[in-house]
Amino acid sequence: MMKPIALSCLLAGVLFDCNSLASSFMNIDLQNRSTPVQSSDECLWALEQMHVYESWNALARYGNDKPGLGITVAHLDTGVIPLRSLLFTNKISDGSLGLQFTSDKSSVSGFNFVQSIASPLDNDPKAPSFGHGTSTASLLVGWLNPEANQTFEFRGLAPWLRLIPIKVTDSVVMVGNMSTGGSADLKNLAKGIDLASSLNANVISISLGALFDSEKLLEKSVQKAIENGAIIVAAAGQTFPVGMIPLPARLPGVIAVSASTRDQKPWSEAFVGKHIDWSVPGAGICHIKAGRISQTPSIPFNVDSIIRILGRHGETLNFTESLISSSGTSFSTAYTAGAAALWLQFHSPEALASRYGRKNISNLFEVTAKMYAMETPPGWQSQKHGRGILNIHKLISAPLPCDDGDSKESCEVKTANFLNSSP
Repeated sequence: MMKPIALSCLLAGVLFDCNSLASSFMNIDLQNRSTPVQSSDECLWALEQMHVYESWNALARYGNDKPGLGITVAHLDTGVIPLRSLLFTNKISDGSLGLQFTSDKSSVSGFNFVQSIASPLDNDPKAPSFGHGTSTASLLVGWLNPEANQTFEFRGLAPWLRLIPIKVTDSVVMVGNMSTGGSADLKNLAKGIDLASSLNANVISISLGALFDSEKLLEKSVQKAIENGAIIVAAAGQTFPVGMIPLPARLPGVIAVSASTRDQKPWSEAFVGKHIDWSVPGAGICHIKAGRISQTPSIPFNVDSIIRILGRHGETLNFTESLISSSGTSFSTAYTAGAAALWLQFHSPEALASRYGRKNISNLFEVTAKMYAMETPPGWQSQKHGRGILNIHKLISAPLPCDDGDSKESCEVKTANFLNSSP
């Protein structure tokens, strides 16, 4: 591998070495600090704090007993590994929803802008952010049943949504138009957003970020997707205290998500700033992890649970799965994407587009959440950590500006007033 070229970056009036900056900007998901899950409580607290179970019940009362059904989420990340826990959603939906697999279960349906293969496999264990896309996907459509080495059920927020993985990088930290892993640049991210928009994705989830976009590659793609009705959710980042929210989170119209803790405080390592819209649990989050194994293991693993895929260099890779706990705004982003999916399912994307206009759906979601669905603990600083902590049940239950009896003209006036009243 070629030695990185020494580059300089001007940030907030200070000259940095880009390569050093990239290293400091790591790590979006902090899986290097992960720990095994010891109890169900570690997996349930975030769902309870966001009132997910009440949200599912609210959907069920209106005939939507399959969370996420009818909603498409484009998952722009490092790709995925076809673990059994992600396949389970596919099984219960007769293969038409969830994460789509090839017939032999060795690959995933989706798109890949990093490699010259169609499937968006996360297939290089040496890559900087290996496993990231699989972990974030598990918070959306993961479903792990209890077994001998697990005594409780793990579920993502919206297991019945249709997930489209789009591999745009091997590293979730980008500097300028380069990825810190050298395997992707912002052109791939822009292409991924364009593709998601062309596929009419209802939500675009982006748990990664870049500090610079000198060619402004992302702005046009982001605005086009929003005008087409997509809600774009992006990680607000963490670790390096530059005082700058990464791209695309800081772009207009993108929901920039930060992380909060179990005791409803801002996560100390998360970036702060005026561009952050709100916070969502992201510190100590239970998620599914793909673990590479060198050979077929014995107890406690079930041989049938081992997933084999072709590695980037032609080798066979064996994986099993486990539940671990990690921290990062990546997880907060995935949760917010799931919340957007549930909100869209409750109101119907088609009905929202018809009444409010496709281009206004994202703004309507943002304003509704900020106005009605925020928890603001004592001492919360909205100018640093966003409006508050998202309560999904309040989001689902929140009123929209127009009533059934409103004329088209009356609804247009109410909508304009509502969108212009953003907190």
